[in-house]
Amino acid sequence: MDILKNSDMSIISDPHVLDESLIADTESLRKELKVERKLVVESESLFRKALDLVDEAGSKYLIISGDISKEGELVSHKKSASLLKNWQEKDSDRKIFIIPGNHDINSKRAYDYKNDTKTPATSPKEFYETYDFIYKNPSILEFYKDSDIFKTYLERVNEKYKRDEKYSYYANGYLTYVARIKKDYKYTNGLTIIMIDSSIYAADMEQGHRDGVNNVIGSVSTEQLRWIADKIDEAKARNDMVIAVGHHAFIPNFRNQELVFSPFIIKEYKTRIKDPDQRLNNKTPIEVLADNGVKFIFTGHLHENGTAKYVSEEGNEIFDIQTGSTITYPLPIRHLKIENKSGTISGFEVEIKTQLISEFTYTDENKNTIHIEDASLHTLENQLSLKEVISNYIRIQANNPKLENLDVKTELINQINANTKFNLPYNTYMDQVVFPMIKDKFPMIKPMIGNINLIEENGSYHILVKAIGNRIIIKSKDIEEALDVIFKQVERDIIYPPLIIYFIEKILNKIFKMPIDDEGHTFYDFANFIYQYRSNDIERPKYVTDMIDKLNDKSYDIINSTLDYATDEINEAFDYVTSNIKFIKYGSKKRFFDDLIKTSGFTSNLTYKYIRLRVDTLRDLLNFFSRFITRKSHISGVDLAKKIAHSRSIRKFKMNMSDKMFGQKSLRKFIVDMIGEMNEDMAKIYQNDTDNDIDFYFNYIEFHDSDN
Repeated sequence: MDILKNSDMSIISDPHVLDESLIADTESLRKELKVERKLVVESESLFRKALDLVDEAGSKYLIISGDISKEGELVSHKKSASLLKNWQEKDSDRKIFIIPGNHDINSKRAYDYKNDTKTPATSPKEFYETYDFIYKNPSILEFYKDSDIFKTYLERVNEKYKRDEKYSYYANGYLTYVARIKKDYKYTNGLTIIMIDSSIYAADMEQGHRDGVNNVIGSVSTEQLRWIADKIDEAKARNDMVIAVGHHAFIPNFRNQELVFSPFIIKEYKTRIKDPDQRLNNKTPIEVLADNGVKFIFTGHLHENGTAKYVSEEGNEIFDIQTGSTITYPLPIRHLKIENKSGTISGFEVEIKTQLISEFTYTDENKNTIHIEDASLHTLENQLSLKEVISNYIRIQANNPKLENLDVKTELINQINANTKFNLPYNTYMDQVVFPMIKDKFPMIKPMIGNINLIEENGSYHILVKAIGNRIIIKSKDIEEALDVIFKQVERDIIYPPLIIYFIEKILNKIFKMPIDDEGHTFYDFANFIYQYRSNDIERPKYVTDMIDKLNDKSYDIINSTLDYATDEINEAFDYVTSNIKFIKYGSKKRFFDDLIKTSGFTSNLTYKYIRLRVDTLRDLLNFFSRFITRKSHISGVDLAKKIAHSRSIRKFKMNMSDKMFGQKSLRKFIVDMIGEMNEDMAKIYQNDTDNDIDFYFNYIEFHDSDN
């Protein structure tokens, strides 16, 4: 990809390094890999590769936004520290900024898989000491733990929870600090970075008020936010740009995240602070940042690239920009270029790019050296089931920021032109392509309607329906105007990510549950077996062999079988979409039909008025003409799907496919090729070579104060 050349700063998040000395082909590791969705064995090598990419990008500054280790193993932290120190020492100008994640401190799950025993975890003090070469960075202006605010807070915490002496030196936010860097010494101002330790590993915020353990969810205290507000004020006095970094998101990165993935947000994200300090009072944590001048907070934790834009009650914007993990699909890191344009209206300009790890070499649990040519595909095949891959793909496509400002007509025409022999123009396409293509089908006579003809006059077409002195005329330009109205409704009311995900996943989940034998095996069992088992040498279950035989049987119609099984789900989606496309123009149904249909003659007038009376939506129109489409009085989504599925072009496709399938090896190649194409699509969305990430996040939502 075309990464930002001479980047200023890179972000690596959630590398979850498990030191290779703790890895061996043991039963304990095999059990862990069955439930662990991360590339555990590959983690150290992937972190090394991520650092290589930072080298290539030319970044002088590196941010690590938490979860450096798999489960807080002290030896893993020491390995990560060694790799980071080596990177930093390559250039005296390099600086690293780091915060812990929920996995890094006081973890009870630190484990040595090679020797099948627990391994020492990492305390806050040990974390600080392990990365002391980072914390001794002269760019760091102040640690929260050294402030009077923290010391007063710590005294209260120690008294309230009667803490053991060994825990008494730390509390929430212990490793928070502020740093300052200057790229361009032409200006006196620079970039202030507030590193927010949001991880819970102390009694004050731990859910059971225990010490020596950690929680998944994050937290920020009022005291921590007051200190942050002080540091922002100091930065503004220097005319600095201020960014924040935290492990946990400060707002959801997708709607209703709190209902499903609440541990990935700070728990106070909706809480309005009550405090005499007006910089904090009656504000949520994200508003404290936004209203005090922070425009960006970079977070991790969710293992997913995404951005949420928040607009506070005072009208201040802030972006919560999440960076995915280097050990979960699709292995992203980010690069930033920050231009100091003081004296201009913009002040500072920030450009952000995502880069994916494309290939790497690692040592497996048997000490074999393995080179991976396609890292994303390796992740898909070894990390996720077929259902997870498809679900991931649906979500990425549904949340593609291109949908935010999608022009349905333009996109539809572009797709038709790219995938067919047609060359549709964006306007007058009915006259130039559509009607010339079908004009040999006219005239036609339809009972109860009359003689239907297609008339051309001076290069422009219209449909003429004649019956005993009555006429209905529909002009090509009026058809295009009506379609424009419909396209705009689709953009506004139908292309809504949660809705798309809901219907597609509901249909797919039903199809996956379709029985394929009398022993309880499903279509998903079959497809996932083909996807995950690469070797033809493995003993093939009988249900897989039987299903392959079925697919080879020309009398077996897999399309009809799946459509019939998911009838209710397909019809629900079809009814929702068609019922929500309304024939209204400028707020009037009459205007829509009057602009589209011209009539003369008493009978035609009655027919037109009857149509206008009966037809409010696309659903009504399809029902009105259902007999001509499916020969049924009421059209359903399944009926239409079958009509399309059994069209001539689809039948030709199925015949071509049947020549190539269906043995296990060829079927697996088909599925893997399909996954490979999906992977390429997802990589394009993540890396978006030609667009600035700030306008092109894979998962983008916007919040206003009223959403809280």
